[in-house]
Amino acid sequence: MTYFKRNIFLFFVLFISCLQSQTRIKAMFYNTLNYNSDIQSQSRTSYLKTILESVQPDLFMVCELKNESASNYLFENAILPFNKNFRKTPFRNVVSPAKDLIQMAYYNSEKLILENESVTGTNVRDINHYTFKVNSENSESNPIMIEVFVTHLKASKGFQNRMQRLESVENFVRDLERIPVDRTILFAGDFNFYSSNEEGFLKIIDPSNPIKIIDPINRLCPPFPNNDIDYFDENNFNSTYFWNNSSFADVHSQSTRTSQVNGDGAVGGMDDRFDFIMMSENLISNPDIYYINNSYKTIGNNGNCYDSYVRNPNCTGEYSQELRNALYFFSDHLPIYMEIETPKNTLSVTKNNNPIKFIGSNLISDFLSLHLYEEIKVIFIYNQLGQKIFELENTNTTEIKITTSSFPKGIYYLKTKGYEPLKFIKI
Repeated sequence: MTYFKRNIFLFFVLFISCLQSQTRIKAMFYNTLNYNSDIQSQSRTSYLKTILESVQPDLFMVCELKNESASNYLFENAILPFNKNFRKTPFRNVVSPAKDLIQMAYYNSEKLILENESVTGTNVRDINHYTFKVNSENSESNPIMIEVFVTHLKASKGFQNRMQRLESVENFVRDLERIPVDRTILFAGDFNFYSSNEEGFLKIIDPSNPIKIIDPINRLCPPFPNNDIDYFDENNFNSTYFWNNSSFADVHSQSTRTSQVNGDGAVGGMDDRFDFIMMSENLISNPDIYYINNSYKTIGNNGNCYDSYVRNPNCTGEYSQELRNALYFFSDHLPIYMEIETPKNTLSVTKNNNPIKFIGSNLISDFLSLHLYEEIKVIFIYNQLGQKIFELENTNTTEIKITTSSFPKGIYYLKTKGYEPLKFIKI
């Protein structure tokens, strides 16, 4: 082995060691569009299962559940089939006026432990608060905590609706006063803001808040000019200062449709940024848990579907037609996704129970060789974006060779149902 080749080999060994000592937690928020336990909602559930299998979240936050039965049906028929290690947070009775639009969170118990949960009432809908601890090897002696808030702010334009959104946000900010200032925060929901100039949005990102909250992608609208014009007045509307213009096409999350599906949901095409996962600023600098740059995504938005429907065959890109079809039929919103990472090993990472083993190294070029120690029916491969790029149905074969010559160089994850993914690198 030459000196150059030996150094390259050592570099990859060290690189793989670093990857194995880190754990990413994938967070996703989704408006489930009046999800009930009736036949109409049940018929949509397979689409959600497709979405979850594609994105592979560890923390799944939702709004617009109708009741506890709806939450249970969604959990049992879409979430558990996707990952048997998921748990649901306790269902809480609604304390706010809107009794039938409810938030919930579901989580991968191999990576997260639910420590506490509570609900804050507002003038419209609840704010659900969950305290998670990362399920690391030293979680008792050196716990890593994540405070998660999920809500659904008042919809529609107009001064009164803006003030109701602001009032709900003020409740969230008061909750921050009761949290240790060094805690990391995720604040997710369908916020229904039309512009970052709205009073409620400005309150979220106010630097004087007890814990500073930021937009991970910093995609803010230009501030209103100081000219005494009320740009919220429809007579003075200028889309420059709002999210519903083509310059924000890549972050729009609503509406996935230009016509109703089963008589439900908003229409009008992709032209609003209503859905968010906001985060505490300390997730940029915290050495124990931190935001992964460029991981924030509007799942299904290829950036070229402004004012159109998300499954439009012309809206091609990194998100497949199959995934965009599922998103279109499940909801009038798109999910929001981001990743955070800890250098600590979670207990799930150290478990060695995956029945699939690499033959040789997990550094591969043209082929991926596998040995199966028990019967595996289906094997999936996902890229770093969480997109399913390969699926293999197995017929009692114990040794498998997968051609990877067409895969771009990068990191991939091999997954079978019920087990942690295995990471490999195409070089």
